[in-house]
Amino acid sequence: MSRRPPASQPLTHRSARNTGFVLAACASLAACGVQSPLPMGAQAYSVIPAASPSPAAAGYVLGANDTISLRVFNEPELSYESLQVDPAGNVSIPLLGAVRAEGRSPEELSRYLESALTRYIHRPQVAIALVESGQTVTVEGAVNKPGVFPIRGTSTLIEALALAESPTHIAANDQIFVFRTIHGRRAGARFDIRRIRAGIDPNPVLLPGDEVVVGFSALKQAWREYFGAPVFNLFRIL
Repeated sequence: MSRRPPASQPLTHRSARNTGFVLAACASLAACGVQSPLPMGAQAYSVIPAASPSPAAAGYVLGANDTISLRVFNEPELSYESLQVDPAGNVSIPLLGAVRAEGRSPEELSRYLESALTRYIHRPQVAIALVESGQTVTVEGAVNKPGVFPIRGTSTLIEALALAESPTHIAANDQIFVFRTIHGRRAGARFDIRRIRAGIDPNPVLLPGDEVVVGFSALKQAWREYFGAPVFNLFRIL
């Protein structure tokens, strides 16, 4: 009498067994993960301060690589459609040479130039306007559109992530790192974007030159690689 081959296990049983295997593997990955030494929670805001809930109206502050226009009334030879702020934060002005532009608003720079040009021109009238912002933030890691993005003055973490078209499905939303150079030294902090979006934690302010790195979840990545679908479709597959 020929033996009947054993019936194959139902798909749901195999899936359940494989699911347990993946969970165990992911737990091992998480256990082996390197913990971030960067400050987080309330301590993170001592490095990367939050936006003021009621910020005072402030104009644009010029920075390195910005392009400005200079107009001196009735002085066409001193007027320029395009002048660039150099990497050191200075702009070259006729008669005056290198003038500090970084850290000043266009209005403040205009008033300064009017005062400085009185040595050469009777009652000069100066108008400075921003032509193009050269200030940027960098967003990389588990986002849909990593890159370098222009900003006007300051931005926020939420705005920067929006420019990068938000974290991906495998992003670790509690591992949002912001790096900044402070007095020549590199510093950083870790944030939880879920708490910020929920209004539990304040929204950090980003400055020109800041870098945002979005970490990824080993657990979510393992689910996607194993099942070939996003985590939120897991139970639909099973």
